[in-house]
Amino acid sequence: MITHYHGTPIWGGAGQVLDVAVRDGGAFVSYARPDQLNRCLEVAASVALDNGAFSAWKSGLKIDWNDFYRWLEPYYYNPKVEFFCIPDVVDGGEDDNDKLIDLVPFEFKSKAAPVWHLHEGLNRLKKLAGESERICLGSSGEFAVIRTKRWHARMHEAMISINEVNANCKIHGLRMLDGRVLGNYPLTTADSTNLACNVPKTEAKYPSLTTNVRTADFAQGLDEKELKLLILKHRCAVIRNTIEMVRPPTIQQYIQNSAA
Repeated sequence: MITHYHGTPIWGGAGQVLDVAVRDGGAFVSYARPDQLNRCLEVAASVALDNGAFSAWKSGLKIDWNDFYRWLEPYYYNPKVEFFCIPDVVDGGEDDNDKLIDLVPFEFKSKAAPVWHLHEGLNRLKKLAGESERICLGSSGEFAVIRTKRWHARMHEAMISINEVNANCKIHGLRMLDGRVLGNYPLTTADSTNLACNVPKTEAKYPSLTTNVRTADFAQGLDEKELKLLILKHRCAVIRNTIEMVRPPTIQQYIQNSAA
């Protein structure tokens, strides 16, 4: 079974659009933007916590990881929290990231998932896969752009390497909820901000979804505010359903298909 984790925050209707996005599903909440974490813990079936390293890297900020673990503590034991991404340096070296794994407090280790960056060595990936119940794959370096020819080749190397040491390792794809990725790789879980980014783009992205609501009989007579909320909720529901219809292959299916 795949859990599709939708990145937050997802705005609209004082939380009503968020409810549509994650109710009985997966929510991915970043330390950099924890705005809606409490609501996600109420309505989602599963919550994963990101360390915020990618957001910090993009903005040039530096995170004090002691602050991160203090933030994590009151949420860690909630049964809906499935895992968290161990602090990492997106463009750092392997030693930098190994040191951060060593610094995970003992009480947080059972839900801690290390991050392997695609520009790092395959030997490190094998080591992490052999030692961990779950690992997170992050696109970085020369593989930062998802779905390029080079990226696909690297992902294939990663899948083969993981299978060699631990075919039962759970694999989380960071920013990999795109169906063209999820449908082709044996990911156990994946996240993206597709809903957060595209639901509000009512005219620029999938405008037919917006038109369908505006012209529907149930939308007639609504005032502007009511219509806007209805459009956002409808778009969120449709886009979420489209994403979650995609099911990845198992690692065994992937290996068999690759050998064919």
